[in-house]
Amino acid sequence: MRVVLIILLVFTLRLPLSARGIPLDSVYISTSSAEYQKLFFTRLDYYQSIGAQFIDSGIAYAGWLNGKEVVYIKESGNTNTVIINTVATRKKNTVYQFNGTVISARISANGAYIAIKYFSNDTIPQPVLLLIHIPKKTIKVVKTASAGTDYSFSRDGNSLLYKNNNCIVEVMGDSYREKEILCREDAPQWDENTVILDCSSHRLFISGSSGNYDVYMHANHVWKKLFTTITPAEVFIANNTALYTAGFPGGYTVSQYSLQSGKTQRILSGSFNPSLHMIGNTAIFLNNAFITLYDSSKNKLLPTTIESDEASVSPDLFSIASTLYNRLFILPTVNILALDPQSKRYLATVESQYTHISQKKSIYTSPYSSTYIQQKKATIASLLKLF
Repeated sequence: MRVVLIILLVFTLRLPLSARGIPLDSVYISTSSAEYQKLFFTRLDYYQSIGAQFIDSGIAYAGWLNGKEVVYIKESGNTNTVIINTVATRKKNTVYQFNGTVISARISANGAYIAIKYFSNDTIPQPVLLLIHIPKKTIKVVKTASAGTDYSFSRDGNSLLYKNNNCIVEVMGDSYREKEILCREDAPQWDENTVILDCSSHRLFISGSSGNYDVYMHANHVWKKLFTTITPAEVFIANNTALYTAGFPGGYTVSQYSLQSGKTQRILSGSFNPSLHMIGNTAIFLNNAFITLYDSSKNKLLPTTIESDEASVSPDLFSIASTLYNRLFILPTVNILALDPQSKRYLATVESQYTHISQKKSIYTSPYSSTYIQQKKATIASLLKLF
């Protein structure tokens, strides 16, 4: 029931699927069918064969604090628990518990804070924004009126930037002192969801709603519009380059925009849920669920045969935190980049399973099921050409 509620919220409010890591098969294929179950066990068996380390289940969100620890939100009924896991020892440390339905979360660059937006359990659910200081386990409830991603962290990770009525406010993590840094009258536009992305030597202003957000940069005392993205949660800056997601359901893209030349380069086309994340110069996203790495400094694309519902790479690049069927796994990066006979056999197996599913329209659960399955098959076919 919980997953059904989230899927409804995603499509009614047009929230990005990346905020939740929902298994796409469950949206387009009947979960009670034998075909869905075969895909389920095939994927989990493959994870085990490549040395994936199981962390926990019931995952609403997961991300890296550093190269050794992941923080995740575990759902159990209406209770959500924020947990830190030390990967090497598997030691777990509970940080905080709250009731509601998680919408999105962000981790600060220094790993000291996590901000969580969720719906309350009221008769009419209301959005709530929490700022948690992880080492001290202190909590601040930040005022919010939107379910969208209208919050971010400063580049050093020591403060939270969020929309408060007609201003973007910075709240200092140590003292909770607040100050206004940009108000409506000085902004190029002001929509339901408005946020400042504070990265590297650049500060971007993002404003919009319903999967349509305009991105601006302030230079020479004027606002310059750069591009349009589907969500502020999937805009990242590395050196003088911005990576972002755009497009439409079934045709989402990942693109790279040069802040110097103003030119745009398409990196990924035609994905149902890119779920873009970035650490340093390395981006990680999903090509119709298949994990793909991209080195922006070398313009090098690294496809893999590993499927995920959401994935993020550790700061040292040695490991990947992957959520699959609401289960959190840690994958060695070197293992997922391997193109060996085992990975080829896996692709052939899932290709065969999707071919069988394409002939059983009785288990389709969406008008877009046929398109989804054809795109999955096309992606698998392109990966098989790597061998």
